[in-house]
Amino acid sequence: MAEVCSEEATRLKMAYAKLQERFDHVNQELGVRAEQASRATHFLGALLQKISDAILFIDLTGLIAVANDAAHKILNKEGLAFKRFWEIFPDDYFGFSMREALRFGISHRLLYKSYVTEGKELEISTSFLYEGPKHQHGLILLFRDITERQKLQQGAARADRMKELGEMAAQVAHEIRNPLGGIRGFATLLHRDLVHEPHLQEMAAQVIEGTKALEKLVTTVLQYTRPTHIVPQTLDLSFHIKQLAKFIKVDPAFPSNVKLQLHLAEEPLLAPFDPNALKSALLNLLVNGWQAMPQGGTLTISLLKVDASCQIVISDTGVGMNEEQLSALFAPFFTTKQTGNGIGLVETQKIVQAHGGLIDVRSAPGRGSAFTIILPLKR
Repeated sequence: MAEVCSEEATRLKMAYAKLQERFDHVNQELGVRAEQASRATHFLGALLQKISDAILFIDLTGLIAVANDAAHKILNKEGLAFKRFWEIFPDDYFGFSMREALRFGISHRLLYKSYVTEGKELEISTSFLYEGPKHQHGLILLFRDITERQKLQQGAARADRMKELGEMAAQVAHEIRNPLGGIRGFATLLHRDLVHEPHLQEMAAQVIEGTKALEKLVTTVLQYTRPTHIVPQTLDLSFHIKQLAKFIKVDPAFPSNVKLQLHLAEEPLLAPFDPNALKSALLNLLVNGWQAMPQGGTLTISLLKVDASCQIVISDTGVGMNEEQLSALFAPFFTTKQTGNGIGLVETQKIVQAHGGLIDVRSAPGRGSAFTIILPLKR
């Protein structure tokens, strides 16, 4: 009997040892899998934060369970995660009722929402997630800020219209120039032959002066219609703006009652641009700026980098412009000056567009104006 018990105990010990070995092996596998799962979770979290599109995941209770860096940046809010959606946003902030979407599982393929007070426009798409346990169900929002893209598209459409108008204006100018030359020639002969009749000669002189003014206008139109060709180089934009400021300060036309300020980063800002063309464009804006301050004021040039572009802002503290003037500002031959042909700003816009950029202006009567040139850092 003792022998039987001894054999049984040995078998039990062996079975226990195998079971312990199996248990240790399973624990080891679980540990490896847990470590792998932890690494995968960390990797997916890091990947989510690096995605340029904004992502929010809102569960059925309205809790924002996931919010990546892009979402915080676009919405200009911090600490979105683990807060109720309605604590931060109105129910229809994204252009639809969040309560109804979560209650009925409604998703939207593509939405566009403009935020006038914030000056931005979002492209939004949503998808409802049903995978996993019910507490993991909810709405995924993907959105991006398309404000700059919209501005570029509007600028491109405007450039196309201006190109068509320019081609038509060039044709009309050529048609006018030929008979205009004949009128001027005959008026010159008539002026010569009327030397003994001063009062009639004076009339002929007026015709000649009128044809000269028309020829000058035709020449201006033809210059406007010619395409702008640039030769971009990758240069330090900050250095060139500093050189331009030195050039302006020694210009005799620069008013003594106007103060010129520079707001530039200390480190170089490399960008592809044509130095001569861009200098011409900036000079147009700077001259307009100091001419808008007959009583004196401050003229400021600022340069900053924003993502993949840079912004040059030229602002003044002058008389400013009303809405009607702003709407016609870049139209050919429109000017607010008594002496001016209205081509300077149009040329500036052409140069900026030739660089693949755009120009914007903000102004109000009595509060000055600010022109912003946005240039890409890569062509």
